[in-house]
Amino acid sequence: MLAVVCPLAALMLGCSPATVAGAPSLQQQVAEGGVVQLAAGTTNIDCGSQLRITRSTTLIGQGRDVTILNDTCPAGDTVFVDVAQPAVVAIRDLTVIHNTGAGTNIRVTGGAQCCDAIVRRILRLESVDLQGAGDCLVSEGQNLLFVERSFIHLCANDGAQIGSFGVTLHDNWIGQNGHNGATFVGAGFCASCIGNEYWLNKAHGVVYAVSAISDARHVGEYIDSNGDVGLVVNGVRDFTFNSGWIGSNQNGGAIINDTQIGTVLVGNTFTNNSGPSLILTQTSGPLQVTGNVSSLQKVACDAKVNGVCADLNTM
Repeated sequence: MLAVVCPLAALMLGCSPATVAGAPSLQQQVAEGGVVQLAAGTTNIDCGSQLRITRSTTLIGQGRDVTILNDTCPAGDTVFVDVAQPAVVAIRDLTVIHNTGAGTNIRVTGGAQCCDAIVRRILRLESVDLQGAGDCLVSEGQNLLFVERSFIHLCANDGAQIGSFGVTLHDNWIGQNGHNGATFVGAGFCASCIGNEYWLNKAHGVVYAVSAISDARHVGEYIDSNGDVGLVVNGVRDFTFNSGWIGSNQNGGAIINDTQIGTVLVGNTFTNNSGPSLILTQTSGPLQVTGNVSSLQKVACDAKVNGVCADLNTM
């Protein structure tokens, strides 16, 4: 939008009006990078105003349910973050609704190099609420993803599909999604996943369906009341799930398939699953299953290790 600017006295002397640009749109602001402060209230986004971030940017709202980005486009990414070139991006204290049951709320992509290059390609989500998309959060490529104190829910398919290398998920609630809570794909895995709740998803709470190096670590996680087996693990190189809670899931608590380096399950509570608490296959790497509790068992063979029934309470 352009505004005509010319003092009245200058106009009387025949001055030609000058034009200056109006305030930049939100789309323009995030394209420029830097710190972008969002006011309270709802900003409506359509297919022509979805946001693309390619530079180091901090997008800050006034709080979840206070600052809302409402996307009515039938497809696409409400916020697309491309870190193919090094960038550190943070999105904080806001809600993103893609209310058509398709597309994504936030997608991050980029990064194919190894090692030092990864730590220069970062997306950090803090206290965000993502809802209503097909897959609400999608990550791809060798970049670092941090999600903390956030709420990912009411997505038509998965709450999150994670392909970033060595992600950090702390104290999030991922639930009531139409398929899985979190699905790890490609080279995606949890390097530090602590205190997350995956609950009331129509399929599984957490799924690993990876095809590259994946060394997953989960501590103090809750996989609760999902519509199918709570935890399903395939393709990882090694897997650790300690001090967690897996309960009230349909069709069973956890299915963990063979790992090359090893599987560690220590100090977990399995309870009230409508099927075996644990089905574990481990023929390649070492296995440590100790200090677990199983209660309110629904089937005679509560745990099966390499095809043999076992008692989790005495292992």
